[in-house]
Amino acid sequence: MVYMISITSVITAERFHTLAIHASRSMGPFAAHNELGINVNTKQRTGMSVYTLGTGGGPIVSSSRAGTSTAIRVDGATYVIDCGMGSIRNYRSHADWGELRAVLLTHHHSDHIYDLGAYLVTGWQVPGESFTRPIQVYGPGRPNRMPALDRKHEEQIAARVADREMTSTEEIVDALLDKVFASDVVIRMADEGRDEPHEWIQAHNIQIPEPVRACAVENRHPEMEPFEIYRDELVTISAILVDHRLCFPAFAYRIDSRYGSVVVSGDTAYSENCVKLAQGADLLLHEVIDLPGILATFPDGPTRDGIEVHLRESHTPYSEVGKVAQKANVSSLVLHHIVPNTPGAADLGAMLDTARADFAGTVSVAEDNDVFEIGSVKLQLAGTETKRSLV
Repeated sequence: MVYMISITSVITAERFHTLAIHASRSMGPFAAHNELGINVNTKQRTGMSVYTLGTGGGPIVSSSRAGTSTAIRVDGATYVIDCGMGSIRNYRSHADWGELRAVLLTHHHSDHIYDLGAYLVTGWQVPGESFTRPIQVYGPGRPNRMPALDRKHEEQIAARVADREMTSTEEIVDALLDKVFASDVVIRMADEGRDEPHEWIQAHNIQIPEPVRACAVENRHPEMEPFEIYRDELVTISAILVDHRLCFPAFAYRIDSRYGSVVVSGDTAYSENCVKLAQGADLLLHEVIDLPGILATFPDGPTRDGIEVHLRESHTPYSEVGKVAQKANVSSLVLHHIVPNTPGAADLGAMLDTARADFAGTVSVAEDNDVFEIGSVKLQLAGTETKRSLV
Protein backbone atom coordinates (compact mmCIF):
# COMPACT_ATOMS: atom_id res chain seq x y z
CA MET A 1 0.00 0.00 0.00
CA VAL A 2 1.21 3.52 -0.83
CA TYR A 3 0.29 6.67 1.11
CA MET A 4 0.83 10.07 -0.48
CA ILE A 5 0.84 13.15 1.78
CA SER A 6 1.54 16.69 0.58
CA ILE A 7 2.46 19.67 2.74
CA THR A 8 3.36 23.16 1.52
CA SER A 9 5.15 25.74 3.66
CA VAL A 10 7.56 28.68 3.52
CA ILE A 11 10.99 27.84 4.98
CA THR A 12 12.81 31.16 5.45
CA ALA A 13 12.24 34.79 4.56
CA GLU A 14 15.45 34.89 2.54
CA ARG A 15 14.79 31.78 0.51
CA PHE A 16 11.00 31.57 0.12
CA HIS A 17 11.44 27.92 -0.68
CA THR A 18 8.36 25.80 -1.13
CA LEU A 19 8.50 22.39 0.46
CA ALA A 20 6.37 19.57 -0.87
CA ILE A 21 6.54 16.40 1.17
CA HIS A 22 5.42 13.18 -0.44
CA ALA A 23 5.33 10.15 1.81
CA SER A 24 5.49 6.86 0.01
CA ARG A 25 5.16 3.49 1.68
CA SER A 26 5.49 0.35 -0.37
CA MET A 27 7.32 -2.96 -0.44
CA GLY A 28 10.42 -1.35 -1.93
CA PRO A 29 11.99 1.93 -3.02
CA PHE A 30 9.84 4.17 -5.18
CA ALA A 31 10.62 4.99 -8.83
CA ALA A 32 10.15 2.64 -11.75
CA HIS A 33 12.05 -0.65 -11.52
CA ASN A 34 12.54 -3.51 -13.94
CA GLU A 35 12.11 -7.19 -13.11
CA LEU A 36 15.58 -7.27 -11.55
CA GLY A 37 14.71 -4.46 -9.14
CA ILE A 38 16.99 -1.95 -10.89
CA ASN A 39 15.86 1.64 -11.16
CA VAL A 40 15.23 2.19 -14.87
CA ASN A 41 14.85 5.96 -14.56
CA THR A 42 18.37 6.79 -13.42
CA LYS A 43 19.61 8.11 -16.77
CA GLN A 44 16.54 10.31 -17.19
CA ARG A 45 17.00 12.30 -14.00
CA THR A 46 18.25 15.87 -13.88
CA GLY A 47 18.58 18.19 -10.91
CA MET A 48 19.98 17.45 -7.45
CA SER A 49 18.62 14.63 -5.32
CA VAL A 50 19.67 13.06 -2.03
CA TYR A 51 19.11 9.37 -1.26
CA THR A 52 19.38 8.00 2.27
CA LEU A 53 20.88 4.61 1.46
CA GLY A 54 21.40 3.77 5.12
CA THR A 55 20.19 5.65 8.18
CA GLY A 56 21.36 3.51 11.10
CA GLY A 57 24.28 4.47 13.30
CA GLY A 58 26.73 2.24 15.10
CA PRO A 59 28.24 -1.21 14.49
CA ILE A 60 25.02 -3.02 15.39
CA VAL A 61 23.09 -5.02 12.80
CA SER A 62 19.57 -3.63 12.48
CA SER A 63 16.59 -5.35 10.88
CA SER A 64 15.12 -1.99 9.87
CA ARG A 65 18.04 0.27 8.91
CA ALA A 66 21.10 -0.24 6.73
CA GLY A 67 24.35 1.29 7.96
CA THR A 68 24.86 4.98 7.39
CA SER A 69 25.31 6.02 3.75
CA THR A 70 24.06 8.91 1.63
CA ALA A 71 24.07 9.36 -2.13
CA ILE A 72 23.83 12.76 -3.81
CA ARG A 73 22.97 12.76 -7.49
CA VAL A 74 23.46 15.80 -9.70
CA ASP A 75 22.40 15.54 -13.35
CA GLY A 76 23.12 11.83 -13.57
CA ALA A 77 26.40 11.84 -11.61
CA THR A 78 26.37 10.30 -8.13
CA TYR A 79 28.55 10.94 -5.09
CA VAL A 80 28.37 8.61 -2.07
CA ILE A 81 29.18 9.66 1.49
CA ASP A 82 30.05 6.69 3.73
CA CYS A 83 29.42 3.04 2.97
CA GLY A 84 27.57 1.47 5.88
CA MET A 85 26.54 -2.15 6.15
CA GLY A 86 23.86 -3.12 3.62
CA SER A 87 23.79 0.26 1.90
CA ILE A 88 25.12 -1.03 -1.42
CA ARG A 89 21.84 -2.78 -2.19
CA ASN A 90 19.93 0.46 -1.68
CA TYR A 91 22.45 2.31 -3.84
CA ARG A 92 21.76 -0.07 -6.70
CA SER A 93 18.02 0.51 -6.31
CA HIS A 94 18.52 4.20 -7.06
CA ALA A 95 21.63 4.51 -9.21
CA ASP A 96 23.85 2.53 -11.54
CA TRP A 97 27.61 2.07 -11.43
CA GLY A 98 28.19 4.13 -14.54
CA GLU A 99 27.14 7.33 -12.78
CA LEU A 100 29.25 6.90 -9.63
CA ARG A 101 32.04 9.49 -9.51
CA ALA A 102 33.27 9.69 -5.93
CA VAL A 103 33.06 8.02 -2.54
CA LEU A 104 33.74 10.16 0.53
CA LEU A 105 34.42 8.72 3.97
CA THR A 106 33.70 10.95 6.95
CA HIS A 107 35.94 8.82 9.22
CA HIS A 108 37.16 5.26 9.62
CA HIS A 109 34.79 3.76 12.18
CA SER A 110 33.68 0.38 10.92
CA ASP A 111 29.99 1.28 10.59
CA HIS A 112 30.95 3.87 7.95
CA ILE A 113 33.16 1.63 5.80
CA TYR A 114 31.69 -1.90 6.06
CA ASP A 115 30.52 -1.88 2.42
CA LEU A 116 33.42 0.11 0.96
CA GLY A 117 35.03 -2.92 -0.66
CA ALA A 118 31.70 -3.91 -2.19
CA TYR A 119 31.23 -0.45 -3.70
CA LEU A 120 34.71 -0.51 -5.21
CA VAL A 121 34.87 -4.06 -6.56
CA THR A 122 31.29 -4.54 -7.71
CA GLY A 123 31.53 -1.77 -10.33
CA TRP A 124 34.95 -2.83 -11.62
CA GLN A 125 34.48 -3.84 -15.27
CA VAL A 126 31.39 -6.02 -14.94
CA PRO A 127 29.65 -5.99 -18.33
CA GLY A 128 26.65 -3.69 -18.12
CA GLU A 129 27.42 -2.94 -14.45
CA SER A 130 30.68 -1.03 -14.67
CA PHE A 131 32.19 2.29 -13.75
CA THR A 132 32.51 4.58 -16.75
CA ARG A 133 35.38 6.61 -15.29
CA PRO A 134 37.90 6.22 -12.47
CA ILE A 135 36.20 6.43 -9.06
CA GLN A 136 37.73 8.93 -6.65
CA VAL A 137 37.78 7.89 -2.98
CA TYR A 138 38.42 10.63 -0.41
CA GLY A 139 38.79 10.26 3.33
CA PRO A 140 40.98 10.81 6.38
CA GLY A 141 44.72 10.40 6.25
CA ARG A 142 46.76 8.68 8.94
CA PRO A 143 46.81 10.77 12.16
CA ASN A 144 50.11 12.36 13.05
CA ARG A 145 49.86 10.81 16.54
CA MET A 146 47.66 8.30 18.33
CA PRO A 147 44.51 10.31 19.12
CA ALA A 148 44.18 11.02 22.83
CA LEU A 149 42.69 13.52 25.26
CA ASP A 150 46.11 14.66 26.47
CA ARG A 151 49.70 13.44 26.68
CA LYS A 152 49.12 11.28 29.73
CA HIS A 153 46.16 9.67 28.01
CA GLU A 154 48.30 9.18 24.91
CA GLU A 155 50.77 7.15 26.98
CA GLN A 156 47.97 5.04 28.44
CA ILE A 157 46.55 4.33 25.00
CA ALA A 158 49.96 3.40 23.62
CA ALA A 159 50.36 0.82 26.39
CA ARG A 160 46.89 -0.58 25.73
CA VAL A 161 47.05 -0.92 21.93
CA ALA A 162 50.71 -2.06 21.89
CA ASP A 163 51.98 -2.25 18.29
CA ARG A 164 48.68 -1.45 16.64
CA GLU A 165 48.53 1.61 14.38
CA MET A 166 45.84 3.67 12.71
CA THR A 167 45.67 3.86 8.95
CA SER A 168 44.71 6.12 6.05
CA THR A 169 42.10 6.05 3.30
CA GLU A 170 44.74 5.28 0.69
CA GLU A 171 46.02 2.37 2.75
CA ILE A 172 42.49 1.03 3.28
CA VAL A 173 41.75 1.06 -0.44
CA ASP A 174 45.11 -0.53 -1.23
CA ALA A 175 44.45 -3.25 1.36
CA LEU A 176 41.02 -4.00 -0.11
CA LEU A 177 42.28 -4.29 -3.68
CA ASP A 178 45.67 -5.86 -2.98
CA LYS A 179 44.99 -8.04 0.09
CA VAL A 180 41.34 -8.63 0.96
CA PHE A 181 40.20 -9.14 -2.63
CA ALA A 182 43.62 -10.09 -4.00
CA SER A 183 42.66 -13.56 -5.20
CA ASP A 184 39.45 -12.31 -6.80
CA VAL A 185 41.34 -9.51 -8.56
CA VAL A 186 44.08 -11.75 -9.90
CA ILE A 187 41.67 -14.43 -11.12
CA ARG A 188 39.41 -11.92 -12.86
CA MET A 189 42.34 -10.16 -14.50
CA ALA A 190 43.65 -13.52 -15.75
CA ASP A 191 40.34 -15.18 -16.58
CA GLU A 192 38.25 -12.25 -17.82
CA GLY A 193 40.89 -9.85 -19.10
CA ARG A 194 40.03 -7.05 -16.70
CA ASP A 195 42.34 -4.07 -16.27
CA GLU A 196 44.36 -3.22 -13.17
CA PRO A 197 41.72 -2.09 -10.61
CA HIS A 198 43.86 0.80 -9.37
CA GLU A 199 43.32 2.38 -12.80
CA TRP A 200 39.60 2.52 -11.96
CA ILE A 201 39.78 3.26 -8.24
CA GLN A 202 41.91 6.16 -7.04
CA ALA A 203 42.20 6.94 -3.33
CA HIS A 204 43.14 10.28 -1.77
CA ASN A 205 43.97 11.19 1.80
CA ILE A 206 42.38 14.54 2.65
CA GLN A 207 45.09 17.02 3.54
CA ILE A 208 44.05 19.29 6.40
CA PRO A 209 45.31 22.84 5.71
CA GLU A 210 48.57 23.46 7.56
CA PRO A 211 47.54 26.83 9.09
CA VAL A 212 44.81 25.01 11.05
CA ARG A 213 47.50 23.21 13.09
CA ALA A 214 45.23 20.24 13.73
CA CYS A 215 46.69 17.61 16.03
CA ALA A 216 45.38 14.24 17.15
CA VAL A 217 46.06 15.12 20.79
CA GLU A 218 46.23 18.86 21.38
CA ASN A 219 43.94 20.16 18.64
CA ARG A 220 41.52 17.58 17.21
CA HIS A 221 38.70 20.02 16.50
CA PRO A 222 40.21 23.45 15.83
CA GLU A 223 38.08 26.36 14.70
CA MET A 224 38.63 26.60 10.95
CA GLU A 225 37.16 27.48 7.57
CA PRO A 226 35.74 24.88 5.17
CA PHE A 227 38.19 23.84 2.47
CA GLU A 228 37.63 22.40 -0.99
CA ILE A 229 38.57 18.77 -1.59
CA TYR A 230 36.90 17.94 -4.92
CA ARG A 231 35.50 19.74 -7.94
CA ASP A 232 34.10 18.71 -11.29
CA GLU A 233 31.77 20.36 -13.79
CA LEU A 234 28.72 19.60 -11.62
CA VAL A 235 29.70 19.96 -7.97
CA THR A 236 32.14 21.44 -5.52
CA ILE A 237 32.73 19.44 -2.35
CA SER A 238 34.11 21.04 0.79
CA ALA A 239 35.15 19.52 4.12
CA ILE A 240 35.68 20.62 7.69
CA LEU A 241 36.86 18.88 10.85
CA VAL A 242 34.16 17.92 13.34
CA ASP A 243 34.33 16.63 16.90
CA HIS A 244 34.13 12.84 17.12
CA ARG A 245 36.20 12.63 20.29
CA LEU A 246 39.18 10.29 19.70
CA CYS A 247 38.22 9.49 16.13
CA PHE A 248 40.54 11.91 14.32
CA PRO A 249 40.37 13.12 11.64
CA ALA A 250 36.57 13.18 11.29
CA PHE A 251 34.97 15.30 8.59
CA ALA A 252 31.64 16.81 7.61
CA TYR A 253 31.04 17.44 3.91
CA ARG A 254 29.18 20.04 1.87
CA ILE A 255 28.16 19.47 -1.76
CA ASP A 256 27.30 22.58 -3.77
CA SER A 257 25.76 22.51 -7.23
CA ARG A 258 23.86 24.95 -9.42
CA TYR A 259 20.66 23.54 -7.89
CA GLY A 260 21.55 24.06 -4.25
CA SER A 261 23.59 22.69 -1.37
CA VAL A 262 23.60 19.64 0.90
CA VAL A 263 25.61 19.10 4.08
CA VAL A 264 26.28 15.75 5.77
CA SER A 265 27.53 16.12 9.33
CA GLY A 266 29.29 12.79 9.69
CA ASP A 267 29.64 11.66 13.29
CA THR A 268 30.11 14.57 15.67
CA ALA A 269 29.20 16.14 18.96
CA TYR A 270 27.78 19.65 18.71
CA SER A 271 30.27 21.37 16.40
CA GLU A 272 30.65 25.04 15.57
CA ASN A 273 32.66 23.90 12.55
CA CYS A 274 29.62 22.00 11.30
CA VAL A 275 27.49 25.10 11.84
CA LYS A 276 29.97 27.09 9.75
CA LEU A 277 30.05 24.50 6.95
CA ALA A 278 26.26 24.32 6.81
CA GLN A 279 25.58 28.08 6.65
CA GLY A 280 22.61 28.71 4.36
CA ALA A 281 22.45 25.15 3.02
CA ASP A 282 19.24 23.81 1.53
CA LEU A 283 19.45 20.53 3.40
CA LEU A 284 21.41 19.42 6.47
CA LEU A 285 21.60 15.71 7.22
CA HIS A 286 22.77 15.56 10.81
CA GLU A 287 23.51 12.61 13.05
CA VAL A 288 21.47 12.20 16.23
CA ILE A 289 21.52 10.05 19.34
CA ASP A 290 18.95 9.06 21.93
CA LEU A 291 21.48 8.41 24.69
CA PRO A 292 19.08 6.92 27.27
CA GLY A 293 17.62 4.77 24.51
CA ILE A 294 20.93 3.23 23.46
CA LEU A 295 22.16 2.80 27.04
CA ALA A 296 18.97 0.89 27.85
CA THR A 297 20.00 -1.76 25.33
CA PHE A 298 23.34 -2.47 27.07
CA PRO A 299 23.84 -4.73 30.10
CA ASP A 300 25.63 -3.23 33.10
CA GLY A 301 29.41 -3.63 33.29
CA PRO A 302 32.74 -1.98 32.52
CA THR A 303 32.22 -2.24 28.76
CA ARG A 304 28.95 -0.34 29.08
CA ASP A 305 30.66 2.34 31.17
CA GLY A 306 33.36 2.85 28.55
CA ILE A 307 31.01 3.09 25.61
CA GLU A 308 28.74 5.49 27.53
CA VAL A 309 31.59 8.01 27.69
CA HIS A 310 32.21 7.60 23.96
CA LEU A 311 28.53 7.98 23.08
CA ARG A 312 28.01 10.98 25.34
CA GLU A 313 31.04 12.90 24.07
CA SER A 314 31.13 11.82 20.40
CA HIS A 315 27.56 12.34 19.21
CA THR A 316 24.85 15.01 19.11
CA PRO A 317 21.87 14.44 21.41
CA TYR A 318 18.47 15.31 20.02
CA SER A 319 18.35 18.19 22.52
CA GLU A 320 21.11 19.90 20.49
CA VAL A 321 20.58 18.99 16.86
CA GLY A 322 17.84 21.53 16.13
CA LYS A 323 20.08 24.26 17.51
CA VAL A 324 22.75 23.36 14.96
CA ALA A 325 20.27 23.74 12.10
CA GLN A 326 18.86 27.00 13.46
CA LYS A 327 22.27 28.59 13.96
CA ALA A 328 23.36 27.45 10.49
CA ASN A 329 20.24 28.99 8.90
CA VAL A 330 19.56 25.90 6.80
CA SER A 331 16.23 25.38 5.07
CA SER A 332 15.56 21.78 6.08
CA LEU A 333 16.94 19.36 8.67
CA VAL A 334 16.97 15.60 8.29
CA LEU A 335 17.98 13.46 11.26
CA HIS A 336 19.96 10.40 10.23
CA HIS A 337 22.65 8.05 11.57
CA ILE A 338 19.98 7.18 14.12
CA VAL A 339 21.30 5.77 17.41
CA PRO A 340 20.01 3.37 18.59
CA ASN A 341 19.27 1.91 15.18
CA THR A 342 17.11 -1.10 16.08
CA PRO A 343 13.29 -0.97 15.77
CA GLY A 344 11.58 0.82 18.62
CA ALA A 345 14.76 1.52 20.60
CA ALA A 346 15.04 5.24 19.78
CA ASP A 347 12.34 7.71 20.78
CA LEU A 348 11.82 9.12 17.30
CA GLY A 349 8.89 11.25 18.41
CA ALA A 350 11.00 12.97 21.04
CA MET A 351 13.79 13.50 18.52
CA LEU A 352 11.38 15.14 16.12
CA ASP A 353 9.51 17.28 18.63
CA THR A 354 12.68 18.53 20.31
CA ALA A 355 14.39 19.42 17.04
CA ARG A 356 11.25 21.24 15.87
CA ALA A 357 11.17 23.26 19.08
CA ASP A 358 14.67 24.59 18.36
CA PHE A 359 14.53 24.94 14.56
CA ALA A 360 12.13 27.05 12.52
CA GLY A 361 12.51 25.03 9.31
CA THR A 362 11.23 21.63 8.30
CA VAL A 363 12.43 18.56 10.22
CA SER A 364 12.13 14.89 9.40
CA VAL A 365 13.62 11.66 10.68
CA ALA A 366 15.17 9.73 7.80
CA GLU A 367 14.40 6.15 6.91
CA ASP A 368 16.29 4.07 4.37
CA ASN A 369 15.47 5.02 0.76
CA ASP A 370 14.04 8.45 1.47
CA VAL A 371 14.59 10.84 -1.44
CA PHE A 372 15.11 14.59 -1.09
CA GLU A 373 15.01 16.72 -4.24
CA ILE A 374 16.94 19.97 -3.90
CA GLY A 375 15.85 23.12 -5.67
CA SER A 376 12.17 22.32 -5.44
CA VAL A 377 13.07 20.81 -2.04
CA LYS A 378 10.67 17.96 -2.59
CA LEU A 379 11.03 15.15 -0.06
CA GLN A 380 9.92 11.63 -0.85
CA LEU A 381 9.82 9.55 2.32
CA ALA A 382 9.86 5.78 2.24
CA GLY A 383 10.12 4.91 5.92
CA THR A 384 7.79 3.20 8.33
CA GLU A 385 8.88 4.52 11.73
CA THR A 386 8.61 8.27 11.12
CA LYS A 387 5.00 8.88 10.18
CA ARG A 388 4.92 11.65 12.81
CA SER A 389 7.41 13.63 10.71
CA LEU A 390 4.62 14.21 8.18
CA VAL A 391 2.00 15.71 10.45
